[in-house]
Amino acid sequence: MNIFRFPDRLMARSTVFWALFLAGLMPIGCAMSPEPMEAPSAMVDHAEARAVLEQLQHTNEKLNNFKGVGRITIKKDGKIQMDDRMAWIGSDPLRLSVVLFASGFPALRMASDGEWLYYQDGQEPGLPVKKVRVRDPDFDRLLSISIQSSDIIALLRGRIPIREHRTARLVRVASGDGYVLLLDRIWGVHQKIFLDERKTEVRQIEVYDISGNMVFQANFLEMQLVDGYRVPRRLAVSNHQTKALVQLVVEKYWADIPVAPSMFVLESPG
Repeated sequence: MNIFRFPDRLMARSTVFWALFLAGLMPIGCAMSPEPMEAPSAMVDHAEARAVLEQLQHTNEKLNNFKGVGRITIKKDGKIQMDDRMAWIGSDPLRLSVVLFASGFPALRMASDGEWLYYQDGQEPGLPVKKVRVRDPDFDRLLSISIQSSDIIALLRGRIPIREHRTARLVRVASGDGYVLLLDRIWGVHQKIFLDERKTEVRQIEVYDISGNMVFQANFLEMQLVDGYRVPRRLAVSNHQTKALVQLVVEKYWADIPVAPSMFVLESPG
């Protein structure tokens, strides 16, 4: 389900706000994807592909609750649309709360509890909280990148959002530098996961729609170790077709924090 369209006066700040969940500092939105070297079926190791996929699915699986602060940058057609600080709290699988700051003060608040999406313009005190019933919102209209809340939470946890698929294939990248895990549906590739030579570190992921068009590309540009978890320090999400790029630099990250349902609900004042 696509997220509702905000009024024009909120669009710019709202776009930044949710951008928090996607990000990085390098202009990779136009980077070319490494091409996989398709091998004859006899050379494709399906057993190893399943083993690699299982390992990815267990990455940071015990990291359910987290929070952080950082700086978000949104670019469209190579031009910066927003560059501000953000704070967020997340809880797997669908609970998320974010605050956008302007001049050091909260400018916009948004939250999702897995049933409702709430938002409030913090620069206009007394305005009621608006909400839309949606379980896993898609932020295409805000970011020009069709990425869902569950994808954002997974990336911030240092995990790979895994799309539904029928088969998994592991093939070497044509350049010989690493491998790509291909997740196939009946009608073609649904997702590509680019790995290093040891098949343990994810360099890039790409998600495709039923027509073979890229939905979004995500890159873990830099990782950090927090309480035993490898989580993003710099992250980027982009869409080549819409020329949209959302980048995040994580300044502080806290893992395994206590959360309460009220953290993911916004109440109207008074």
